[in-house]
Amino acid sequence: MPMYARAPLGAAIATAAALAGALLASTAATPQTRAPAASASAPVRAPASKACTASLEADIGAGTSALMTLSPSGPTVTFKDGPGHPIPSLGTLDRKRPELPASAGIHAEILKPYGTAPQLRTKVEGGPGVPYQVQDFPKLPKGCKVTGTK
Repeated sequence: MPMYARAPLGAAIATAAALAGALLASTAATPQTRAPAASASAPVRAPASKACTASLEADIGAGTSALMTLSPSGPTVTFKDGPGHPIPSLGTLDRKRPELPASAGIHAEILKPYGTAPQLRTKVEGGPGVPYQVQDFPKLPKGCKVTGTK
């Protein structure tokens, strides 16, 4: 009986060792085959289509975050749960739909969606006496402008 119980354990150890070896081999790639690491001092160039886009993820409470993106076409917000998955029931906010409906269960609204400095106003927890949170959208990179502003 003890031999039978050890066989699966030995196989599991061998599998774990093989996986660890594969992971180590991928990190030991030569500099020519590895992608360069991003550093705080050297900005990473975005593809041309994303060069004028800035994003910021902010915690808005109750295990929910808001990915706020500003591009030349205006602001957008996508909501994510704790593990970072999009919340389809909340959808996306943008210029065409700047506010969640009352039935969403939380309050979220893009303030000044046609302005050059939009903000996200949210209230996820608390009652009438709890203040709203207001978060600025990130600024566009130098040389980029938001179109359709009022």
